Amino acid sequence: MNPLSPNKWIGRVSILLSVATLFLIFVGGLVTSTDSGLAVPDWPLSYGRIMPPMIGGIFYEHGHRMVAAMVGFLTVFFAFFVTLKESRPFVKLAAWIAVAMVILQGLLGGVTVLFLLPRPVSILHACLAQTFLCLVVALSVWTSRTWQEPKTIPPLISAHAVSLRHLASTVFLVSYVQLILGAVLRHTGWGVTAHIGGAILVTFLSTWLFLVCKSIKPRITLLSAGSFLLMCLVYTQMGLGLFSYILLGHNFHIIPIPFFAVLIITLHVVTGAAILALSVILVLNILRLNSTSSSAAPLTKLSDYFELTKPGITFTAGITALAGFVLGSPENLDLIKLWHTGVGTLLVAAGAGTLNMLIEKETDAKMKRTQKRPLPAGRLKSGEVLFLGTLLSSAALIYLSWTVNLLTATIAGLTLSVYLYIYTPLKKITSLCTTVGAVAGALPPVMGWAAAAGRLGWEVAVLFSILFFWQFPHFFSLAWLYKDDYSKAGLHMLPRIHDNGQITALSIILNCIALFLVSLLPTWIGLTGLLYSVSAFVLGIWLLSASAQFYFSRSSVHARKIFFASLFYIPLLVLSMIFNKSTHF
Repeated sequence: MNPLSPNKWIGRVSILLSVATLFLIFVGGLVTSTDSGLAVPDWPLSYGRIMPPMIGGIFYEHGHRMVAAMVGFLTVFFAFFVTLKESRPFVKLAAWIAVAMVILQGLLGGVTVLFLLPRPVSILHACLAQTFLCLVVALSVWTSRTWQEPKTIPPLISAHAVSLRHLASTVFLVSYVQLILGAVLRHTGWGVTAHIGGAILVTFLSTWLFLVCKSIKPRITLLSAGSFLLMCLVYTQMGLGLFSYILLGHNFHIIPIPFFAVLIITLHVVTGAAILALSVILVLNILRLNSTSSSAAPLTKLSDYFELTKPGITFTAGITALAGFVLGSPENLDLIKLWHTGVGTLLVAAGAGTLNMLIEKETDAKMKRTQKRPLPAGRLKSGEVLFLGTLLSSAALIYLSWTVNLLTATIAGLTLSVYLYIYTPLKKITSLCTTVGAVAGALPPVMGWAAAAGRLGWEVAVLFSILFFWQFPHFFSLAWLYKDDYSKAGLHMLPRIHDNGQITALSIILNCIALFLVSLLPTWIGLTGLLYSVSAFVLGIWLLSASAQFYFSRSSVHARKIFFASLFYIPLLVLSMIFNKSTHF
């Protein structure tokens, strides 16, 4: 038997991840349906153990955590696998976005337990699970053999292309909104009329979609069979919803004791997730079948706009602002203001990334690493990028001023200005640009602190310093890997100027030492406790070890180790900060 090709393995792992995610949603539904959300009062351990006695509600809650951990590890494995074996950049990007979503979902899960199931967070936790399912199902489609084979477009598909694309997209959007309404209803008991109305609308639209797919000549099995299965799932969902309504009456947040009732209500949740997943498969395949530029443009444009925002940097800004907010908050965490701070931070980071892409359009065109970005590749025009970047940046400052406070908006404006008007031009003048860029990159936790406390204290300097020193090993390791690219583009980066790597390696290890020391300060000044200091110590040693290896070898292999270690350093450190702050341990 011939061994499977890497692409086939990627596709099969992605299918396994999709199935595991659907099972996780089922297990999570059991937790809510059995009212076991607080059966384990601590997190991430359960009663201080890795494996507590699996009795009563602990069986459901801890079982949910075990399945979630399995999905998390599988997602990280899949992302590394895709990075090594996949040639398409958008698939690699989507895989790492999935990893980011897993980390965020874990944080939300911890917050729901530690803050006694706050309803907004519980609803967001449920919605993010469905969003993650959509992404991993999309990855399963993109990595499937059918998707990667040459397209054979039936001659009459174009006659149905526009209506079919719009109809399938509408089914997906309405199904997603319906699941949001279901999450609100499940956690608050509010919105039954809207949820029933949405169910009727989804039923009508899915039936219409099936009839349109069935009418296409010649017949396309994927569409006709898929739309038929979707319609069957929707009608099954209607039946499960009716049973749930009869069982619950009007007390939608009170679950009856018999297990058959729990099972029916949970199956209602899982079937809704399956409907959403199948609608994603149909939408993507309809876009795939329609090869005309008019049908491909919306998906391509959306992907390009998303790439403009530099999602990796934007995610880092968001989670570090979250850490600043939590550490700067009094005993009672203001979840509404936390939400506004997160949205505003993501907007300003996305706006800065977009405008930076516009400013560096010509530079990006000279570098192999960046020449496929939307602007240098010619997929987007400068005018639309300027409009999007200005819109995001302006919206961020207005939003933060209105929903949070003026101090936070001012720091956001300072971040934007330093990044765009000082750091970016300096890249062509001096290697000190990295230091200026590190200032801009270290301001998001300051924003979070200002949002929570309404002022700046000396404690926030510690958070700023952690982000400041972290950026040097993170960026210098990347710049070493692409020093030839930077040289070709005329950018003054330290690894490009000192090609032998001695100064670069020394700078990395010195900044890692500084980072190690300042990362321990939050415990010394009373912001965090023992658990955080242990986490910071272990993570710091990990990064120091990688930097020491690079110092002696100056090889690309060890530079890549530093870069990947730095990618995980901040999310893990932030997670330990938030957990430690919440548990006071």
